[in-house]
Parts: sequence; structure tokens; C-alpha cells
Amino acid sequence: MSVKVLTKENFETEISEGKVLVDCYADWCGPCQILSPIIDELSEDITDCKFAKLNIDDEPEIAEQYEVMSIPTLLFFEDGELKQTLVGLKSKNELRKIIIGEE
Repeated sequence: MSVKVLTKENFETEISEGKVLVDCYADWCGPCQILSPIIDELSEDITDCKFAKLNIDDEPEIAEQYEVMSIPTLLFFEDGELKQTLVGLKSKNELRKIIIGEE
């Protein structure tokens, strides 16, 4: 599954159903560039979760709404409700456990 690019026009619609992991990033962020291929790999491996990217420079209103102060920040939604916020670079295994619900 491809990673969806979020904007203020499609954000609410895209997070409204099911599990959605939103990668809040900026093009100039080194750790964000390391995380990006991990998100791409997970989007291919895990089919019951949507994966999306939000450029905080392009969409500062959404970043402010969810109090994104550092990047990368990952927002994990279930049926439109924010369930978890993760700040900083995370490993593929850490993210997999969060998405599939393992402790």
C-alpha cells in the first residue's frame, strides 16, 4: 500500500476510519529522512493500517492542532481518535508492535 500525502483538505477524511499512522516530517529533517523508508516498508508489510505523511512546513495548522513540537513525530489514530503520539526516530520493530497492538 502506498503512503498517502496529507493536506488540510484531506486530513480529517483520511484519519477517520481504521488504523492510521501519520508521519509528521519536514524535508530538511535528517531523522525524518531516515524514518521515511521505514514507513514505506511498513506500508508494504501491514495491510490493516493506513500510512500517511504530513509535511509540517506545508500544513502548520495541523501540526499546531496536534502539538507537534519536534520531528519526526508519529501520530497513531484509530477511527479518527488519536491513540498515541511518538516523538523521535523509532525502529521498524517498535512501530510494528504499536500498529499491530503487541506489548
